[in-house]
Amino acid sequence: MPSLMGCRSLRHRNRHERHAGRHPMRGMALCAVLVCVSLALAACTKVTVQTGPPGASGIIPGTLRFADVQEPTSMNPLLRVEAIGTDLDMFVYGFFFNLDNRLHWVPELATEVPTLANGGISRDGLTITYHLRRGVRWQDGAPFTAADVVFTTHAILNPANNVQTREGWDDIASVEAVGPYEVRFHLKQPYAPAVATFFAEPGLYPVLPAHLLRGYPNLNNIPFNTHPVGTGPFRFVRWVHGDRIEFEANPLYWRGRPKLQRIIFRVIPKDTTILVQLRAHELDAWFRAPSNLYPELLALRPAYRVQLAPSFVYSHLDLNMKNPLFADIRVRRAINDAIDKQELIADISHGVNVPAVTEISPYSWAFNPDVMRYPYDPAKARALLAAAGWRPGPDGILEKNGRRLSFVLSAVAGGSTGEATESLVQQQLRAVGIETHIKNYPADLFFAGAQDGGILQAGKYDAAFFAWAAGVDPDDEYSVYGCDKFPPNGQNNLFWCDPVLQRAELAARSTYDLAARKKYYAITQREIASQSVTILLWFQRQIFVTSRALHGFIPAPATTSNWNTWEWSVQ
Repeated sequence: MPSLMGCRSLRHRNRHERHAGRHPMRGMALCAVLVCVSLALAACTKVTVQTGPPGASGIIPGTLRFADVQEPTSMNPLLRVEAIGTDLDMFVYGFFFNLDNRLHWVPELATEVPTLANGGISRDGLTITYHLRRGVRWQDGAPFTAADVVFTTHAILNPANNVQTREGWDDIASVEAVGPYEVRFHLKQPYAPAVATFFAEPGLYPVLPAHLLRGYPNLNNIPFNTHPVGTGPFRFVRWVHGDRIEFEANPLYWRGRPKLQRIIFRVIPKDTTILVQLRAHELDAWFRAPSNLYPELLALRPAYRVQLAPSFVYSHLDLNMKNPLFADIRVRRAINDAIDKQELIADISHGVNVPAVTEISPYSWAFNPDVMRYPYDPAKARALLAAAGWRPGPDGILEKNGRRLSFVLSAVAGGSTGEATESLVQQQLRAVGIETHIKNYPADLFFAGAQDGGILQAGKYDAAFFAWAAGVDPDDEYSVYGCDKFPPNGQNNLFWCDPVLQRAELAARSTYDLAARKKYYAITQREIASQSVTILLWFQRQIFVTSRALHGFIPAPATTSNWNTWEWSVQ
């Protein structure tokens, strides 16, 4: 879903330390489903709002103002992977299901989660059936039907569209509308994370309007990409590039008009500038604020709440395997041993974040703690490098065959956590004879797709700091590490192929048996840890800074906390 240290999203996508990209976060098919008993009440509640000038406290009743250092590269969800994009999608678009703060599915455009027990998943695992909600309308008044689902599926699979990942979607053999309010997906093979992928919030893609888009040969450069129309609680109003995106309440929303009248998303490239605007009460919220500013954020109380919440977002250093410097596993492990993760967490995040053992969260059913670990050990790092043939040069930097052990660290420019991390890691690596230089990039370039020359996706980096949103269903890591998932066919920006990992990933996704899947993911975690291509730093505890005047906001650990925006109010 893809915030980042300068997010998987998908895999949060690095602005400060969030996910972008993998932002493909795919949730597992949970048995427990949250029933929204408040929906009927929400639909008939009369909401009185004011949108006049701010009062003495800076609050504008009925208006939410929040900020981020990054703006989306597009308002078409098919064409980007940033986490901030999914945050904004939750205002405009509709998914089959959202994930709430307890990781339960909240039915949105679909009315029931398909399972083997209710017949939504066929016994052979090859057919998934969804029953769609009646009475939903697009924001221009057109009815939402199964035809929109079929169209969007075909758009995702259309090679002419610059879709950033088709992970899971390429397992679809066909999709059919069975009447206007029922749709069936026929799969080529069983695909365990199907429910968490197909038009579910963790799977990245909401449903798009067929009646507006079916006439285009592709969706890459069309007016819709900057003027979207969805079924969500808020309508798009305007996008002033580099400054703000505005939304207004959708009176046609199926739950009823939302409580907020207006939302203003501000694009502010520097973390410290966002902090200044919070102090001046010019903003109402900063979702997933950077941990390196935690003391300053605490000082915003009592006017603001400062909440710490667990997340599936892990920050890491990716080594680009296109660089022959990283071909030797001893070099990769030495880099891992030379980085003091505890110091990073203490000095940069002020103890907010927690060490990452594997790429799968300890909150996940698939977590395997029995993996190779890398406690800070500079002596071991030096020994590994010496065994690999690296010798100190005149200035202390290691050399081999006339080449210096030197590479470039990259992150998102302006992300204070990423920049602080780079500086400290640079010192730690220098202490064992590794030279690094720092070259950072604007967020939109750093996370852009391979087709657009993105730094990560096009492999134009040596080592990159950012974060992925680890999947609620761990299958999403296949798009990051799969041998056949090099961009633009996936998000394996490591350009790394590991046969052991590949076999386990494919086996895990082919069965609906949770115990069997856990066994396979134990293998993937051990392999990722032992190979040290992704150097895991920490799992983030997200920091949410919200005005005391903002009501209804409930942090969630998965893809986005914007799962119930129709219930938010500012008063």
